[in-house]
Amino acid sequence: MRFKICLWFLLGLALLSVHDFRPSVVALATSPYEFRLVGWELRNLPDKWVRRAVNGARSFLNNSPEPGQQAAQVRHYFRLGKRVQAINRQLITLQAGALPTTETSRQIAELRREREDLTYTRNAFRPRVEETLESAVADTLQELGFKAWTGVFPPVDTALTGSPTVLILSPRERIERIEGGLMSAGLDNDARERIEARVETETEWSALVANTGGIALYPSIVSDDTQLEYALEVIAHEWVHQWLWFRPLGRRYFESGDLTTLNETVATIAGIEIGQLARHRLEGTEPPPMGHPYHPPTIGGHTPPGNPVRFDFQAEMRATRVRVDELLAAGDVSGAEAYMEARRRIFVAEGYPIRKLNQAYFAFHGAYATTGAAGVSVIGEQVLELRRRSPSLAEFLRTAAQFTSAAEFANYVERVKP
Repeated sequence: MRFKICLWFLLGLALLSVHDFRPSVVALATSPYEFRLVGWELRNLPDKWVRRAVNGARSFLNNSPEPGQQAAQVRHYFRLGKRVQAINRQLITLQAGALPTTETSRQIAELRREREDLTYTRNAFRPRVEETLESAVADTLQELGFKAWTGVFPPVDTALTGSPTVLILSPRERIERIEGGLMSAGLDNDARERIEARVETETEWSALVANTGGIALYPSIVSDDTQLEYALEVIAHEWVHQWLWFRPLGRRYFESGDLTTLNETVATIAGIEIGQLARHRLEGTEPPPMGHPYHPPTIGGHTPPGNPVRFDFQAEMRATRVRVDELLAAGDVSGAEAYMEARRRIFVAEGYPIRKLNQAYFAFHGAYATTGAAGVSVIGEQVLELRRRSPSLAEFLRTAAQFTSAAEFANYVERVKP
């Protein structure tokens, strides 16, 4: 078992390093903010497994919390996180106001103290919450048919923490995703714009520093700036990526944009289904009698406004992507960029605070083929079609995992149509 875990860890590092080619200007722009992968693994991997051994001994001695107590701890953890987010919004409002008064200074100091206390309490809860969520996902996976002789492999292991940001590059004349490297979580807008401006000024790339909801390292990183349902879905999503690394589809993640999109779409659809089942398991409720509980994620973490009927974000983003593709195909790069900026302003006016809309934005978000940023990509519908035909989630994943190209996958879906 330990050999397999070490093999998985070394394989992940090798794959990441092989594909971590960056132009020198990109390395210089990102180096002050670089995410230290090896250091993160050395800090977190031993800690997680030592804690797992301790918790196993505690469980053997009947000293572990009851399921109801575990669920209550999880709910409390995410309530604290919601309050921290509210405090951060209040602080932004207060600090962006007119000249500070004695009263506003007092409010800011009180809010900072409250945030510090809540963060301390939340950090104390975090190891137990991680274990509870990991168990809920692992038990769900076993029930779905993913149990090996050692249990679920790879074992479900995650860290709830700030998820790294990522620099996405794309050629200006077409939309093509190129990884520019992982960077620290929580970069402010000034830092993001400095990085993007330097890359775009000194190269021909379009650049975007984007947030991530999670990263499939081992343990996986899952953003703690979220709610329970989404956290479970992301834990499951990243586990699917880890599971796929040992299979043909996952090993080819970086070989082409279509293979990246196929990997991400398979993981998204499976992750949402597994996450929703895990939430019902954790809360002790019965899942609704529905088919495949897939719903497309809100692109880029943008929260829809109160009246989604008035402005269909996904449809409008899809129309934007289609028009951008047309302009770029005609060689009108400057026209496409002016159009994207005009559309960005419309999205912002409708309640979607998109900081930057460019080729790199579409290269990043378009990898999830069930979102509007994918434009006319048919991969999303093909993957959904395979899931609809599959008798189980396990069968769906095992079928999808064997493909080595998007064309091979498309031919299979077309050939086996009922």
